Amino acid sequence: MTHPVVSLLSTRAAAGSRADGSRLALVVEGGGMRGVVSSAMTAAIEDLGLSPCFDLVVGTSAGALNGAALLAGVAGGCAREYAEGFAGREFINPLRLLFGRPAVDVEFTLDYSSDHLDAGRHARALASDIELHCVATDVGTASRGVLTGMSTLDELRAALLATSRLPWIGGRPVVFRDRRWLDGGLVEPVPVPTALEAGATHVLVLLSRARGRVAPAGGGLGDRLVERRLRALNPNLVTAYRRRNAEAAAMLGTVHEAADSGSGPPYLLAVAPSPDAPEPSRLERDRDRLRAAAAAAHRRTLDALAPAGVSPRPPC
Repeated sequence: MTHPVVSLLSTRAAAGSRADGSRLALVVEGGGMRGVVSSAMTAAIEDLGLSPCFDLVVGTSAGALNGAALLAGVAGGCAREYAEGFAGREFINPLRLLFGRPAVDVEFTLDYSSDHLDAGRHARALASDIELHCVATDVGTASRGVLTGMSTLDELRAALLATSRLPWIGGRPVVFRDRRWLDGGLVEPVPVPTALEAGATHVLVLLSRARGRVAPAGGGLGDRLVERRLRALNPNLVTAYRRRNAEAAAMLGTVHEAADSGSGPPYLLAVAPSPDAPEPSRLERDRDRLRAAAAAAHRRTLDALAPAGVSPRPPC
């Protein structure tokens, strides 16, 4: 039996229209450089001609950046650059922390352009009629915020920086509409609740970890340094930071359970890497590992969604 999400994608792809009364959301998990996985998944969606089928794209951190690339029509180029332009020291360089500068420079990725990622992509993402919802953490309340309705390139840039601003290693909080924000992964790394609150009846969830895999336990020196910075901003952020992995695991369990049941609405379909696929780290710079993870995720998504799309182009 065809899953309701795949069925809706197929119907919309064939009709070339979203005027069917449903509301289809694409939810994209991030994870730093592990975002190469969800980026390759969006590239498969692009290759299958399914990009115009969604009513909204909801992303956290790198997932929001990958979602914006899909709206701009450069999902494949974005996936490729994870292992090329983004794997160098210009983007990730822990030594910069010794000089009081961010180890992870997301601004570099937004300004980056190449044959695969043109400088005009942000304007196309902004002009898309598909809504972009970026999940971020409100520093003042230590709670989730949803940054959407961006009307200018400056607003889009600020929203993308806010959702991906890792505490400490990413730099100071980002100001968006007069509030300060940090990475959305502190409060909602898999933003299915945000999609449902936005009225989604069907949700396709792109996950960057294989089913059953969880984030490694923290508590080391790096975590203590992060917590010290968060405590200075708002002590409640420390609580959110300590709970993030457990809450992410609980959300993943809920997503997989709902996807397995096939019941709804809302209908959820989750695409996750296979258990034997390589899993890049958050700060991964091994180009071969990044390429392998992307290739595996691309194939996995084609297998899951091919019944809904057109003949795919070659893998990213």
